[in-house]
Amino acid sequence: SKQLSIKQRSIVMKIQEDVKKVIEGSSYVTIVTVGEAGEPHPIIVGNVKAGEDAIIIGIYKMEVTQKNLQKNPKAWILAATVDGGPKGYRLVGNAVVKDKEVIFTPESAELLL
Repeated sequence: SKQLSIKQRSIVMKIQEDVKKVIEGSSYVTIVTVGEAGEPHPIIVGNVKAGEDAIIIGIYKMEVTQKNLQKNPKAWILAATVDGGPKGYRLVGNAVVKDKEVIFTPESAELLL
């Protein structure tokens, strides 16, 4: 009998322009990672750039966040701005630490405001 192998596929989402504007228009955004006991670990970050399919966050300290991402890449980003009226998004995805940056790849974005 033939065995079928199912590869786990990660969903890569193109970051829409309105989401980019909110992220880059936010003074600070929140990134949430998962700790060893499953607890959320939210922090506020300011050095954030939104690309086509990833959000790049410059690392300043972030010891716990980096440790969490080594064990579990799941992460959330929350961003809000009042430029052009209040708007906010929650992005769900995965993140890795590379070259003194956190590279967050969203799988979904939800409008909150």
